[in-house]
Amino acid sequence: MENLNPESLLQKAQALGDDIKEIESIDVEHAYRRMQQKIKSSRRKVIYNQCMRYAAFLTLPLLLASLTLGYLYFHKPVVDEKYAEVTAAMGSVIRYELPDHSVVWLNAGSTLRYPTVFRKDNRNVDLKGEAYFEVQADRERPFYVNTSNGLSVYVYGTKFNVTAYEEDDCIETVLEKGKVNVITPNQETMVLSPGEQLIYEKQSQKWTKHKVNVYEKVAWKDGKLIFRNASLEEIFKRLSRHFNVEIQFNNRSGKEYRYRATFRSETLPQILDYLAKSAALKWKVEDAAQQADATFTKTKITVNLY
Repeated sequence: MENLNPESLLQKAQALGDDIKEIESIDVEHAYRRMQQKIKSSRRKVIYNQCMRYAAFLTLPLLLASLTLGYLYFHKPVVDEKYAEVTAAMGSVIRYELPDHSVVWLNAGSTLRYPTVFRKDNRNVDLKGEAYFEVQADRERPFYVNTSNGLSVYVYGTKFNVTAYEEDDCIETVLEKGKVNVITPNQETMVLSPGEQLIYEKQSQKWTKHKVNVYEKVAWKDGKLIFRNASLEEIFKRLSRHFNVEIQFNNRSGKEYRYRATFRSETLPQILDYLAKSAALKWKVEDAAQQADATFTKTKITVNLY
């Protein structure tokens, strides 16, 4: 210090004073708050990064599970539906219960095909011949009766009769209870009310609807043959199926006869005798014959009207 000149000491003193003033000018409290904010911000970033890592760890399995379920849903393996078939032999009537507990009666020479497990959105059956249905009500799954000609009948729950023999010229639907919707092959839809019958002509694709005696049309399921204002052609056609015989009718007179009758346990000869009381009928019976394949032909009855 003794070696320094006064001017040099003055400069050093001024520099020291400036340093002291700069130190005094620092806001320690403000600096402390800024440091705390930086620490908190750093902690938040660390927590955020950890959460993101955890989220990614949890999301990846969830994403994989979602993709797997989506693939399985949209690429379901096609499961072949299994079908069952029930047939009423000629000359017989059978009662059958379907998987949904609906009940069906099959008339002679009729076949019903149906899936062993109905789908969740509908109940479809295929009919060849004649059947009477008592369908269990289910508003979520309509019941469809499909015929080989393309005509369909669908209901949600009701009682009705469908006649759809392949050899017949017409398909008939008769409603006993509830409501029936009939869809023709050209997508026309008709609604039947109780006591109505719809007749669809296959060749002309025309249909008619009218009131009928329902029990006359469905009494066959109870083992009865009821005819009301029926022609001989209609009577013989029904007798052929009921007794499992072939009846050939020749109207040599050209006259038209209408009959009103109810048959329960009568034999075919007894019925023919009844019909002959009001018309000049003569018939000839040809017994069944054994064929080369060991099967038998039907008994054939030729009926002539003179």
